[in-house]
Amino acid sequence: MRRNTPRSGERPSSRQATAATASSRLRASTSALPRAPQFNKIGSFRASAQPTYNQLTVADSNHRAASQRSPSQADSTRPSSRDSIKENLAPPDADEYEKYRREIEALKAEIGTLQYRMQTADSEKEIALSQQSNKVEQARRREQDESQKRQAAEAAQSRLEAQIEELRSELDSLKDGSEESAKEMERKYRAAQDAANLAQEQVQDMSIAKDEAERISKKKLTDMETQLTALQRATEDHSHDSHAREQVIQQTQAQVAERDAQIAALEADVLRLKAQAGDADTMQAIKRELTEQVQHIRALESTNRDQLSELKHLRSVNKAVEVVEEQKRTLQRRLESAELLEAELAEARLQRQRLEDERRSWASYLENSAGNGDVEFESPEAMARALAEERYTTASYVDQVGALRGEINALQNTVQTFEQERKQLLEDLENAKASANFTSTDKARLRVERQKSLALKEVEYLRAQLKAFDTEDQTMQPEQFDEARASRVQELEALVDNYKKELEAVHAQLSSAEPAPAAPTTPQPLAGSKRPHASSDSSEQLGQLTRKNRSLQEELAGLQTKLAMQGKELSVNREQLMVAKSQGNTRVLSLRANPTADHEAIKRATLEALQKENKELLATLRSKHGKATTVAYIPTSVLGAMEREIAAAKAETASAQKSARRLKEVWGSKSHEFKEAIFSTLGWTVTFIPNGKMRVESTFYPSQTDEHENSIVFDGERGTMKVGGGPKSKFAQRIADQIGFWVREKGCIPGFLAALTLEFYEEHNNNKEQQQ
Repeated sequence: MRRNTPRSGERPSSRQATAATASSRLRASTSALPRAPQFNKIGSFRASAQPTYNQLTVADSNHRAASQRSPSQADSTRPSSRDSIKENLAPPDADEYEKYRREIEALKAEIGTLQYRMQTADSEKEIALSQQSNKVEQARRREQDESQKRQAAEAAQSRLEAQIEELRSELDSLKDGSEESAKEMERKYRAAQDAANLAQEQVQDMSIAKDEAERISKKKLTDMETQLTALQRATEDHSHDSHAREQVIQQTQAQVAERDAQIAALEADVLRLKAQAGDADTMQAIKRELTEQVQHIRALESTNRDQLSELKHLRSVNKAVEVVEEQKRTLQRRLESAELLEAELAEARLQRQRLEDERRSWASYLENSAGNGDVEFESPEAMARALAEERYTTASYVDQVGALRGEINALQNTVQTFEQERKQLLEDLENAKASANFTSTDKARLRVERQKSLALKEVEYLRAQLKAFDTEDQTMQPEQFDEARASRVQELEALVDNYKKELEAVHAQLSSAEPAPAAPTTPQPLAGSKRPHASSDSSEQLGQLTRKNRSLQEELAGLQTKLAMQGKELSVNREQLMVAKSQGNTRVLSLRANPTADHEAIKRATLEALQKENKELLATLRSKHGKATTVAYIPTSVLGAMEREIAAAKAETASAQKSARRLKEVWGSKSHEFKEAIFSTLGWTVTFIPNGKMRVESTFYPSQTDEHENSIVFDGERGTMKVGGGPKSKFAQRIADQIGFWVREKGCIPGFLAALTLEFYEEHNNNKEQQQ
């Protein structure tokens, strides 16, 4: 006890005055809030995590009360001569009391700092809200762009439908274009239409009368086979005739050569005879024979020429038929693609109708509670956004409830501790009343022991509370764990341990000292002791700050919920943007779902399934003596119905093939008539080649071989012209002047062809006159 007394050179009054002035300054500084920001992590942690009941303040007050009671009660047993010396001395724990008070004032200053931080957090919150509103506006603009893209896709679909209609109109125009040529062509077209209508009526009749379909289909099949064989025989006959005609032409050419040799020999004989005798009768006979031979040769040449023209005509007809077939296949593919597009459009319309029905079905559940008929959520996306927001809000409420439960448990523990202290004090009071004969020394010792036990309990409770806070930080926010605060807590724990050791040393000194007998007197407070300070003002201010802290925490939780929602919406918008970018950067090289390949695959799969089913049905029906088979049995009526369906399908196929064949014949005849009209009026033989090309060949200057060396090929898609034999051929060199004048200078293809026609006609006419 003497160790804590001040030295002789110190003045207690000056120390008390200094402490009073320091405390008044600290109180004045804490009252003038808000202060400049001081970044103290320990203060922020205690301001955000400590409960409403300040354990440090209670411990400080209890410690001060104990320190004030213990020296007065211990010194009451000493002689009265020392009372005058103790009146002006400071208590032994004045330094510790001043240190704890400074810490409390520092905590109050840190609470002011926390308020300043809350204000800055509000400003940052407003900035974040403005930034988030900008992001939301950008996301809305992106959604508008996507809606515009969808509208563009719908416009493209409408354009595609318009193209389909144009293709149909082109088909109709192709069907109706031949009517303008001549009345005979119109009559043939009407006959073809009648035949097509007849074929359609036959198809309808076959669909109605399924029993007669098999017989009709077989008959048509046989007719088609006979026609096919007839066509094959005709083609073979044409090929044989062409070969025979070529052989005849070669023979006639050989005969012409022989006759030329004979004519030369006869002319030589005539000259010889003229030189010898000059008989007139012989000369007339020779002339007559020569004229007969010349006439026969000309007849053979005309026959050869007619056969060559007929052969070329047949070849051109054959090629024209191939071209028309290729065009027909192209039109059929276009028609199939148009039908597929119609089916997809119908499916899209059905899906849109289904989605509209679903929207109407859930819109009734989402009507506003006000009863005005408005829908609270305009789309499932808005409902999902509201649900996510409610989830985040519920999670924040759960966290708040957990924090409040922890505070309630801490308060309950504190209340239980106070109850135990109250009971202990009541027991001590009863014991004091019962043992009034005890000396004041024994009472002081017991009081010190009780204070020691209470202090130990408080220290253990504070340590447990700090450990709980550290554990909560490490589990909930490991990245925000404060090492400086942990070191500060360890220093405080070491200080508490030192205080405990000092108390144990004092207790040992008191226990070793012998108590002096004295009469029981009522303890009176000394003159130098201080009265306990009422901390109602600080408690009230701390309660207000605690309530503000709670309100700010609730606002922070709401802002965190909003921030989480905005982050979720931002991630969704980013995903949609990435999908849109990937779709925009993707170039379609080939479709995965090719309509033609899908159609062929479906036909192949259907055919394989039908073949397998047919085999199984035949195996089932042909099983003898009820032997067990691996396939399931079905009634014969099912087999008959399936066979009838197959027969109907075959009939429809045969009718479609027949109609296609008729259309092919009609197109062939029309193209042949068109070519004949051009041939007879313009003097050019026209041959249509696939890929938009056309070959023309003059009738007055035909090609001598099948290579078409005297022809010109026009490419309508590229707008080019190419000579058949190449740029260095004889024909190309001959017409080079005409090409340079009419094509390169004038740019007139009709004038070029007309000039070539005149030139070739004059040459052909001169050759004919020379031959005559």
